[in-house]
Amino acid sequence: MAYSWLKWCLPALCAALTTAQAQTKLQLLHASDLEGSVNAIENIPNFAAVVQGLEADAAAAGIPSILLSAGDNYIPGPFFSAAGDPSLRTPLRTALGYPQVREAEGRVDIAVMNLIGFDASVLGNHEFDAGTPKIRELIGADIRPGPDARWLGADFPYLSANLDFSADPNLAPLFQSNLVENTEFKGSLGDLTAAATKKKLAAATIINRGGELFGVVGVTTPRLASISSPGLTTVKNPGAGTDNMAALATIIQPVVNQLLGAGVNKIILVTHLQQLALEQQLLPLLSGVDIVIGGGSSTLLADSTDALWPGDVAQGAYPILTTNADGDPAVILSTDDYYRYVGRLVVEFDAAGKIIPASIDPAVSGAYKTDAAGVAAVWTNPADAFLPGTKAQRVKILTDAVTAVVIAKDATVYGNSDVFLEGRRAFVRTQQTNLGDLSADANLWAAQQVDPTVRVSIKNGGGIRDLIGFVDGTTGELLPTQANPLSGKQATEISQLDIENTLRFNNLLSLVTVTAAELVQILEHGVAATAPGATPGQFPQVGGVAFSFDPDLPAGSRVQSASIKDWDGATLDVLVKDGVVQGDPNRPIRVVTLNFLANGGDNYPFPTLGENRVDTTTGEQTALANFLQTFHGSPAEAFQEADLPYGQDDRIQNLNSRSDSAAFPPVAPAGAAKLSRLGHYDSGLG
Repeated sequence: MAYSWLKWCLPALCAALTTAQAQTKLQLLHASDLEGSVNAIENIPNFAAVVQGLEADAAAAGIPSILLSAGDNYIPGPFFSAAGDPSLRTPLRTALGYPQVREAEGRVDIAVMNLIGFDASVLGNHEFDAGTPKIRELIGADIRPGPDARWLGADFPYLSANLDFSADPNLAPLFQSNLVENTEFKGSLGDLTAAATKKKLAAATIINRGGELFGVVGVTTPRLASISSPGLTTVKNPGAGTDNMAALATIIQPVVNQLLGAGVNKIILVTHLQQLALEQQLLPLLSGVDIVIGGGSSTLLADSTDALWPGDVAQGAYPILTTNADGDPAVILSTDDYYRYVGRLVVEFDAAGKIIPASIDPAVSGAYKTDAAGVAAVWTNPADAFLPGTKAQRVKILTDAVTAVVIAKDATVYGNSDVFLEGRRAFVRTQQTNLGDLSADANLWAAQQVDPTVRVSIKNGGGIRDLIGFVDGTTGELLPTQANPLSGKQATEISQLDIENTLRFNNLLSLVTVTAAELVQILEHGVAATAPGATPGQFPQVGGVAFSFDPDLPAGSRVQSASIKDWDGATLDVLVKDGVVQGDPNRPIRVVTLNFLANGGDNYPFPTLGENRVDTTTGEQTALANFLQTFHGSPAEAFQEADLPYGQDDRIQNLNSRSDSAAFPPVAPAGAAKLSRLGHYDSGLG
C-alpha cells in the first residue's frame, strides 16, 4: 500500500517518509551472570516482571523486543542443586505446562530463562563448571519411548563462535553448523520426534522481528580451559588461552561476514570475556558489528536517570559509545549480576543497519533494577505483574519451591559472626577481605591436621562466590546474617546454606611443597592481572603469609615484601624485602591450596613448580564448617573481625593505598583481622 501512494506525494515529504520507513527501531533487553544464587532468589520473579513490563511498553509503541544473555546463566551451588530435589517435580510441571518433566540439577535455571523468554545466550565459563555432560543434560532434550517428554531443554540457542565442539561427544550432536533463526532451536510438545533432535548450540543465529533481521554472535573467553572444565570442547586458535583480542577478531569476523552475506546488517555480539576492557578492545577490530553485550565482569553501566540498588555505583555510562572497524557508531552494554538489573537499549538503525546514537534517550535506555520499586516503575498496577499466567507468576512457582529446599540447609548452623563477611566479586578479586581471610585460615588449619608442616594457604578470590551476611536494601549498610524464622536460624549464625552458597565449587584441598622463590612466583601470579577496573579471578586470598605489591610495576616483579606468619601474626620467615628474595631461595615451604589451582586453574603455575603433592578428601566447605564449629561455634565466640578498609589491609598490601609492613611484624590497625588460633579438629559439613 505504501508504494501505491508514495509516488504521488511531494518530493520533500516523500524523502521524509522513505527515511522514516528505512529506519528500524529495536528494544534490546539484556542481562548477564544470572548465576542463580541464594541471594538472587527473590530477584528472579521481579526480573521477569520488569522484562514483561518493558516488553509491553515497547509493544504499545510498535517497537519489537529482543532479550539476550551474555552468559554464566547457572553455576553449581545450592540453587543449582535444589532443582534435583524430588519436591521440584510438581512445580516444574505446573510452571512449564508439560506433565512428564522430571527434576534434575540446574533445570530450574534453564526453566526460568525459558519462561522469561530469552532469545539467545552466549556460553559463559560457568556453564562448563559441572562438565559438558551436564551442559548436554540441561540444554538438550530428554525424550524417552512412550513418548515420555522428561525435558525439552533450552528454548533458545547457546552461542559461541570461538569454541570447537567437534571432538566432544556430549556437545557435538547439539551443534548447528548452518545459520538458522533462533526459533529453530526450540522443541515442542506437539512434535516430540523433532524436539528430540533439536540442535541447541551454534556460532550465531538470526532473530526475525517482523521481517527485520538481527544477527547475534556468541564469543566465549579464550581462557576457558584455565578457569573451567570444558572437557573435549576446545577454544579455537589463534589466541586460545590468551586475551589477545586481535587474534580473537580473526575468528569472529568470518562469522559476522556470514551474517552480512545473508542480508543481515544489524549485528549484535554477546560476549563473555570476563573484563569489560576486553570488549572495549575487541569491538573496534570488527567490521559490521553494531552492539556488544559484555558478560563475565558484572560491570554495572548506568546513566544519571537510572535508579540503582542501594549502595550500587555505576562503573561507566550506559551505553558506552564507540566505533567499529568501519568507523561506524557502535555501543557496548553491560549490567550487574544475580538478576539485579535488566539492561534496556532502545535504539534506531538506519537503512544500512547502522545505529543512530542520537536515538538513544537516557530517560528510556539504561539499567532497570529489579526490586519492588523497579517493578512498580514499569507496571501501572504492580500487582498485575504477578497475576496468573504472567512471567513473574510462573517463575515464582519455581523460586518458591527452591526456597523451600534451601531453607532446610539454612537450619543447619556451624558458627557465628558478628560482622558482615565480604565475599562480593569487586572485593575478593581485588583486595584482602575478611571472608577471604576466614576461608584461607580454615584451609590452613584443616591442612595442619593432616600435615603440621603446612605453613601457607593460598586460594583464588574467584572461588568465593558470595557474601555471608546481609546488605540493607534501604541504607546499603553491611550487616551480619539475619534471622530466618522459617528455618529457626538466628541472627549472626552461619549455616550450611551460607557456606555452600559462597564456596559453591567446593574444591578439595591439596598440599604441595614449593621453594621460597617459587612461592614468590605464585604470589606474583596472583597479582599479575590486577589493574584499574579489572576483577581477575586469580587474585589471591591467603593465610599464613603477608605480602605487599606495587600494581604499577610490570607483572612478575610486583611483590615488594613477603613473610611467613604464625597464627598470632608474628613473622617466622622473611621471603622478600625490597623486591628481592631473602635467604636460601630453594628452602622448602609446605602450602595448602585448592585442587583447582594445583591443577593449573586460573593459570596458577603449581603444576610446574610444586612437588610432594597430596590431595586430601576434605573440601573447602567442610574446612570452613569445621573451623567455624571449633572456634566460632557459639554467639560468645562469634567471629569479630570486620572487613578492613582497603588502605589498612595487612595480609595483602597494595602499595598504592598504604605503606609497606609485610616483611616485619605489622602494627595492626584497629579492627585488623588476625590469624586465628590453632585448635582441636572437629566434624563438620559433608
